[in-house]
Amino acid sequence: MPSVLSENDKETVKRTVPKSANKIQAVAVARLYVAYPNRQRWVYTGLQGAAVLANDLVGNTFWIKMVDVAGSFEK
Repeated sequence: MPSVLSENDKETVKRTVPKSANKIQAVAVARLYVAYPNRQRWVYTGLQGAAVLANDLVGNTFWIKMVDVAGSFEK
């Protein structure tokens, strides 16, 4: 299956999620929307990147993390 993420993007994700304690289940390009304070209306936050679904092998839990692959979060 072809990937939208470049090899550099994939390396950024792997550096951000420590392999010793986590197993990456899936990665996808994503934009973050919130329904706050009005729960009837979704608003784009301006954040986008790679959404990572990972399994925390130590705590035996799953989590989602947004990883900045373009350097846009720092601005």
